[in-house]
This record gives sequence, C-alpha cells and structure tokens, in this order.
Amino acid sequence: MRIAFFLEIFYPEINGVLTASLDLARNLRDMGHYILLLVPRDKACEDVRDIDGIEVFKVPSFPSYIYPGLRFSSPWSKVLREKLRRENIEILHTTGPGCMALSAISFARKFHIPLVQTFHTLLDEDTYLLYLVRFRRLLPLGRFIAWRYMGRFIRASDLITAPSRFVCEDLKKRYPEKTVHHISNGVDRSLFGDFPPREEFLRRYPFYNAATFVFVGRVGLEKSIDVLIRTFAAAVGENPGLRLVVVGDGPIRESMSALAAEKGLGDNIFFLGKIPHRELLSSGILHYSRAFISASVTENQPMTVIEAICCGLPLIVADAEGMRELAAGNALIFPPGDEAALRDNILRLARDDGLCEELRDASRKLADRFDGRSVALRFEEEYRKIIPPR
Repeated sequence: MRIAFFLEIFYPEINGVLTASLDLARNLRDMGHYILLLVPRDKACEDVRDIDGIEVFKVPSFPSYIYPGLRFSSPWSKVLREKLRRENIEILHTTGPGCMALSAISFARKFHIPLVQTFHTLLDEDTYLLYLVRFRRLLPLGRFIAWRYMGRFIRASDLITAPSRFVCEDLKKRYPEKTVHHISNGVDRSLFGDFPPREEFLRRYPFYNAATFVFVGRVGLEKSIDVLIRTFAAAVGENPGLRLVVVGDGPIRESMSALAAEKGLGDNIFFLGKIPHRELLSSGILHYSRAFISASVTENQPMTVIEAICCGLPLIVADAEGMRELAAGNALIFPPGDEAALRDNILRLARDDGLCEELRDASRKLADRFDGRSVALRFEEEYRKIIPPR
C-alpha cells in the first residue's frame, strides 16, 4: 500500500502525536509499504528531508500563534496535490484536525481516496480551549465551536481510530454512523534496552538518587504542572531527599521554574528542557527514576506514559479516563487535583521498596500491549478494508 501521513506538528516541536505517528510510519515501512510524511514547512527544520529513510514533503506554512508548533497552510496547496498524484497514494491518514487534515479532506473528495483519522488530542478540554478563547467565561462557546469544527473532519473520514477506549466510546455516541476503532499507540521497544550503567549515568546526572521521580511532557496548562510542583513542595517538607525531574518545554516553563524557586525547591526539582526522543530513551533518565508522576487530567493515552511503562516504571497518576486505561496493577492513583492524596502517594512510594518493585513488575508485563509492530498490523488490516477494489 501507498500511505500518506498528514502531520500538523513537526520538528523542531516534539509531542506525543508526532512520536506515535512516526513509530507507526516506521513499522508500516518495515512491513513493505510506501510511506510519505506530509508536514508544514518550518525554516528551523528546512534540512530535514527524511526520517529514517521515509520521505518528508514540506508544505508552505506560517505560525498559528495559537499553540506552539502548530502552523497554518493552504488546504488547497497545488504542490501538495501534485505530489500526492505523482506518488499514487492509496490511503490518506490524518493525525489532528488542522490545515494539513483539511488538505487531506480536499484531496480525498476530489480523487476518491480513503481517509483515516486518528483522534489523538482532546481539543474540547478546558485547558486546550484556553489557548484559543483565552477567557474562562468563553469556554462553553469554545467547546461548542470545537465539536462543530471537529465534526467536519470526523464526517469526512472513512475510518476513525483513537488510542483510548473512552474517546472511542464518546465518538461512537456523537457520530453513530461512523466507523470508530480503538487502536493503541505503539512504541519501538528496541529503543529502551540500551542505557548506561548507573555509575556512568550518575556522572552526568549527579542529583539523581533512589527517590527521584520524573515527569516527561509539555510544560503547559493542560498538564497541571502547578499542581505537581505545589504537591512536591509539601512532600519535600516531610522527606527532604525527594527529587523531581521535569523533561520537556512549553509556554509556562519559566513561571513553573519561578514557582519551584518560590517554594524553595532549587535542590529538589530539576527542569531539563527538551531532550531528543531517542536520546531520552537511551539516557537512563526513565530507567533510573523511582516512578513516572503526572497530575494531568487531559490525556488520550499519552506516549510519555507508555514509554515509562516500557521502561518498567511505576506510575503515580490522576484518576482520569486516559490515565486509568494505563493503570493495570502498576500505578498509584489519586483523585484529580487532590494534592494531599498525591503527596501521600509520593511519600508512600518513596519509602516502600516492596511496593515499588511490585508496580515495576506490573509495568513490565503491560508493555507488550504497546508493541509498535502489532499496532501497525492492526492499521494494515483496517486500511485494506477501506481501499476500493481495483
């Protein structure tokens, strides 16, 4: 098959949608399919021509100034249309409801090519909508507009997938006439096995100890980083040896660094910024952490949590739909926004080695569910069902 992926966000920005999409693309390529990556052009990554041998075709674009990394492009780009025709594309696969997906809809309608949409991001969540509407009193209007907007993409798609079951069920209720399938995100588990010995790791990250927790993700409102920092400050008051490593960047990084400093956590919280994906997985940062911790309640099977599971990490996560599906005997769960309960879970896991090992073992067993090749086989099966007979 000849498959084109439409990516709304591309390098230098990195997020879970991009990570999951690239993993799927690599696995499909390795299974013998032709893959083309269609991305918005950004001068910062002008020299990127391919990803592991998969061609990257760039479409003229400009910054949206709505969400970091999101760019606007013409849905009727002639250069894109000509490229798709030359490559005889058989499947169009979109990864988000943006301008690139509008291009896919236009091309699918004109040339009668099947269109697949993977519903990754919960755009109707308050913290995402605030990037657009800015004021909380406008959230109801923003939510109405968001679903009207997303409905355009859903109705145009021949197949819709989502990595979490709760999103699939929501979409089926809203659009009962559409075909919706649950297909998990996948990862290349071979990337997790090569990490340095502890002595070498500690030379680079000397602040690590046996009570170091890690968060990996976007430092934005939607990830509830402020809740995490306030809670960690309370936990440090009872156990000064606790450490928290924050990997990632985002629009509130500076304010969160200031909050950590205000709480006197200069020796307890470390903001490492962006780390290239493969470098992160082979660095030992995940492997040598006590647990992965997140207060976020706006998740649709986050890739960072899946990667933590594949590294055998225990989880401390909020009792939110997207997180609950990743908790199978490997997690301590707390009510969303309950800082006291989160603090208690941090302190409990820091002192209980037996519990920590029990949760680690559960994560290792769960990791098989997210094997990238198995996920690609599911997509291959669904693609074949919707390609019209020649």
